[in-house]
Amino acid sequence: MEAFRHMVNDCICVGLENSVSTMKRLSSLSYGRLGKYDVYSNYKLCANARAAGILAARKKSIKRGFKIKNPYAIKPVLTAYRGFKIVDNRIIRIPLGDKRYFDIPLNSHTQKVLSSNADVIVHSFTLTSETISISYSRQIDEIHTDKTAGVDRNLRNVTYGNYDRVIQYDLSQAVEIAETTKDVTKSFKRNDYRIRKKLSSKYGKRRKNRINQLLHRVSKHIVQQARENKEAIVFEDIKNIRKLYQRGNGQHRAYRHMMNSWSFAELKRQIEYKAIWSGIPVIQLTKQDTRGTSTLCPQCGERLQEDRRRRRELWCPKCKRWQDRDIVAAMNLSLKGLLRFGSSKGIADEAMRGNVEKEPLILRVDAMKLGRKAWQNLITSRSTARDRGEKIKALGFL
Repeated sequence: MEAFRHMVNDCICVGLENSVSTMKRLSSLSYGRLGKYDVYSNYKLCANARAAGILAARKKSIKRGFKIKNPYAIKPVLTAYRGFKIVDNRIIRIPLGDKRYFDIPLNSHTQKVLSSNADVIVHSFTLTSETISISYSRQIDEIHTDKTAGVDRNLRNVTYGNYDRVIQYDLSQAVEIAETTKDVTKSFKRNDYRIRKKLSSKYGKRRKNRINQLLHRVSKHIVQQARENKEAIVFEDIKNIRKLYQRGNGQHRAYRHMMNSWSFAELKRQIEYKAIWSGIPVIQLTKQDTRGTSTLCPQCGERLQEDRRRRRELWCPKCKRWQDRDIVAAMNLSLKGLLRFGSSKGIADEAMRGNVEKEPLILRVDAMKLGRKAWQNLITSRSTARDRGEKIKALGFL
């Protein structure tokens, strides 16, 4: 691993000297310099691939305008995409050269994945002094779905569902874990920055592992529900929400710390890769689609009113009832995701499900929220109606 680290650094130096970031050109320039290393020949190609990836990421950062330093591999690591072998789905055999091999047993989870899926393809592995990571993939057909379910992410809960049903998952324990970790790290009184940093890193990793375990349980259950009910998962766009909790916004320091410890992106990452692995489609809404999802009634489209005495409930003046804002957001996300299926077909009423005998599953999709161009095309396409009001009424939206 130490020799591999030096080879990667040599390849990076060659790439910086010649302004090269492609693997083919970098291999031809640096292969002669790697001749001094007495290692398995396949690892030289893998070192070139590793260096090419680092240089390509550097080039991309420069185009985006970031201030960067020259990259340099520090930790001893071995990354290879060729030459190794998986034996009986139980052992990974790593070549050392001169017909010598080093066998590493795989854990039970990896053995289960490799043995239960015949179409799994192992691509590469990454070996460190303590762990080994294996990259694998498989081809899977996407599940045909005609329903959607929204995922509303909040600090203390996650709401998943549509108009048929809604499930809420309690994540208040994750907030307690973050607050406990903060109190523990604040209690360190040792006047040595290096020791305090080491201890804080230890408790930070512990906090991350505990919170991720909670998120794994929630994401696993959400994907399981989507697979059983054949639903597409719809996400809102909240990637810039941390700008609301920056210094200078008039918020308390403890409140900003609590909101900035919210792991909303990690939950989305876990749901996405598990859904893709199961063949479940994932829909990402834009900021325009996301706006107003928790303040509009999913049944009538009326703007909901807020009461300070009811923190998580909103009042609909038309339906005459209180509604939980998280459930409202999940329903609206589901409806907006359903319009994505209808938009590819061209007509808004094809995305609408009509009334059934007892109660409509989706109460009247509001075509006014499709957008200006889509709405104009919808109106002009009905040339037989006399005026605009009759056209809307003929489609059944009113």
